[in-house]
Parts: sequence; structure tokens; C-alpha cells
Amino acid sequence: MTDKKIYPLSKVTKAIERLISEHAGNYFWVKAEIVKLNYYKQSGHCYPVLVEKKDDEIIAEIRGNIWKTNFEKINNKFKAILNEALGDNMTVIFYAKVQYHSVYGLSLNIVDIDPAFTLGELARQKSETIKRLKEENIFDLNKHKKLPLLPKIIAVISVSTSKGYQDFINVIDNNPWQYKFQYLLFPAVLQGERAVETIIYQLNKISKYSHVFDTVAIIRGGGGEVGLSSFDDYRLARAVATYPIPVLTGIGHSTNETVTEMVSYRSFITPTKIGEFLLQQYHNFSVPLNESITTIKHYYQRLIKEEKNKLIATSKLFGTLVDNLFIKNKMIINQSIKIIRQYTTHLLQTTKNDIKRSAGVLQYTSQNFILNQNHALKTNIDRIKNSSDRILENEQHYLKELVYRLNHNTKYSLKHANKDIKFVENKLQILSPTNILKRGYSITRINGKILKDINKISSGNIIKTELYNGLIESRVEQTQSKN
Repeated sequence: MTDKKIYPLSKVTKAIERLISEHAGNYFWVKAEIVKLNYYKQSGHCYPVLVEKKDDEIIAEIRGNIWKTNFEKINNKFKAILNEALGDNMTVIFYAKVQYHSVYGLSLNIVDIDPAFTLGELARQKSETIKRLKEENIFDLNKHKKLPLLPKIIAVISVSTSKGYQDFINVIDNNPWQYKFQYLLFPAVLQGERAVETIIYQLNKISKYSHVFDTVAIIRGGGGEVGLSSFDDYRLARAVATYPIPVLTGIGHSTNETVTEMVSYRSFITPTKIGEFLLQQYHNFSVPLNESITTIKHYYQRLIKEEKNKLIATSKLFGTLVDNLFIKNKMIINQSIKIIRQYTTHLLQTTKNDIKRSAGVLQYTSQNFILNQNHALKTNIDRIKNSSDRILENEQHYLKELVYRLNHNTKYSLKHANKDIKFVENKLQILSPTNILKRGYSITRINGKILKDINKISSGNIIKTELYNGLIESRVEQTQSKN
């Protein structure tokens, strides 16, 4: 190692610092994206992380320095032109020079940033998004969705701590007409690089229940142009334009409308205005309805009054007509009663005379009829008596013959039945178990059951053999099949 020249690290870094200072000491304009500003309140300095991206991939990265004095000047310009302070996720052009520090390394010392470029970059991105949506014929899709006559169930995409969200809830919950709404908050980040991702995520989540919700409200408080740049993103604008139910937007007080607001069903300057719009929808329904109810009520009151007067007049006329008709009909009834009495008296007398004549004729006819019937009855009695005697004699003769035949047949049947019984009895005696056993047969049982199959026993089993005059109990030593 004695023949090698060794440099301390500090000399190397100082040499690099002098080299960069001599050959890259000039200021120049640079375009980059501020990923994170890294502002320190105590010192007032910023150390932004600067990147360049291509197809969403970082192809260059370096640290920057903005000293307190320069940052205050730059920030005031941004607030004046963009209505928003310098912050994260901004594409900017800045005036800087390369700087190298022995401890902190390589960086860009920024002395100025042009807010007009940032504003123009946002405008370019916005214009490209609008052009692309129109070329795809989806720019006005959500505007043609049908908002229910009374939108009651609302999905809200916002931040629970947002003043805009609180204003919206206060408007619809505390309306003096006591219109009832149902709403559910779907929390999302509404500013910065995660805004597009989280809002689209919640939109996709709500779309699964699009049959439940009447509308979606995207609510955010006020902000500058850069803070609202997420709402010019093509992906978010497309998601809103193609959404299955109407989307209402109230994302700030900006006069420059974002693309998401343009493609939504209806956009409002503030979240409060969304609440007022929903209340107005109820007004549009309830006011004509109440007016119609009042009109109908007045009409029917007038109609009832008119009909009541007509009824009173008709009642009076009816009473007069009834009285006149009653008097007229009373006279007719009296006359009819007289006529009926006269006719009834005449009819009663005529009927009485007819009854007397009919009674005389009936008496004479009845007497003749009774005499004729008595004569016929005597004749029939004699005929029946003679016929009964003959029939009774014939039946007695037939009955005697039948009794004789029955006795003869019964004796014959009993004689043959006794022969059959004796024959069967002899057969039963021959086939009785006792006689069979006497001829040399036996019955073998195992466990109380008759043994029929040699395969059902084995050596060692106890079997019982029944003969005609006794019982043998034995143990099986060996079995042999016929086969």
C-alpha cells in the first residue's frame, strides 16, 4: 500500500463539489413532478423529491432544495394564480442549478417555479380527457340516466371530517319540511395521488348495490385548480360518465369546472347546493301535490254545498208532491174500498147459493157412490175368500212334499259325510308323527330347531334325536356330506 496514493473522502467530495460548481454552476429551467414537497415549518425550507415518469414508471429522480425565502416567494405566486399553495403531485417547471454537498449529496437548488406552466399542464390534461371521452361517445351517458321522482337513498363519497360533507348532511337532515332521506357514507381520499384510486374503488363498491341507491353524491370542500386535478383524470371521469345511476357532484367553489363535473348527471358549486337540489326535488313533487289537494278540497266543498242546496230544494218539492199524491191516492183508495165491499157482498151471496146447490148434489151423489161401493166390496170379499181357500190347500200339499224331500236328502248327505270323515281320519292316523317314528324314522334337533341341512352343524355341537318312544342326546364327532 506504500506505493499507492490515497485520498481522504472529504477531498474527493470537495473535488466533486468544485467540479460541479465550475462546470454546472449556471441556472436552467427543468420540468419534473413533485412527488413529495417535504416542507419543514421550523426552518421554512423544502426538500422536494423530483421525478420524471414515462408510462407511470419513474425514469429519473433527484432531490431538490428550496430555501425559506425562495419558497415564500414561490408559494405566494401559486396562491395568487392557482388559488392553492405549492404541494405534492404537481407537474412544474422550475429554475435551478446543480448543487453538490459533501454530506447531503447531489441536489437541484430551486430558486423559482412558474405556476403558469402548472396551470397550463392541468388544462392540457383536462382537454385530452374531454376529447377522449367524446371520441368514445360516453361524455353525456350519465346525464341521460333517470333520477327518481323522489331520490331518497343516497350513496355519499366523501370524507367524514370534511366541512362540505357536514354541510350537506345538515341541509338534508334539518330541513324545515321534515323530508326524510337515507344516506350512507363511502369514505375516500379526495385529493392527491390516491384520490382517483379510492374514488373509483368506492364507485365500484356502490355499483354492486345500484338497485338500492337512487343516486351517488361525490362531495368535497373548496380548493384550488391543482387540488381538483384528480377530477380531470380520464379514469375517474370515465367511471362517472358510464355509471349505472345518476351521479351528483359538489367538489368545490372553483369556477373552472372539472371533467368529472362535466360528465356527471348534475354538478353543483358546493355540497350545500346538492342538498338544496334534493330538497327541491321534493318541493317539485309536494308543492303541486298540496296545491292539487287544496284545489280538490275546495272543489268538493263547493260541490257538496251545491248538492246540499239541491237536495234541500228537491226534498221540499218531493214533500209537496208526496202530500198531493197521498191525498189523491187516499180518495182513490176510499172509492176502491166501496167498490170492493159492494162486489164482495155480491160475490159472497152468489158463492153461498152455489155452495148450497153443490152441497145437495154432493149429498145425493155420495149416497149412490157408497151403495155401489158396498155392493162391489161384498162381491170382492167373496171372491178373495174362495181364492184363499184354494191357495192354502195347494200350499199345504206342497209343504208336506218339501218336508219329505228335505228329510230324505239330509239323511243321505249325513251318511256320505260320515264315510268321508272316517276316510280322512284313517289317513291322519297313518301320517301322524308317532306312526312315522314307529316305522324307524327319527327327528333330529339342534338348539330346539329341526335339523334339515348337514351344513348347519359342526363337530362339538349337541343334538337331540327323537324316536317314537324316547329322546337321545348326543355330541357330534364328525359330519359327512352325501356329495
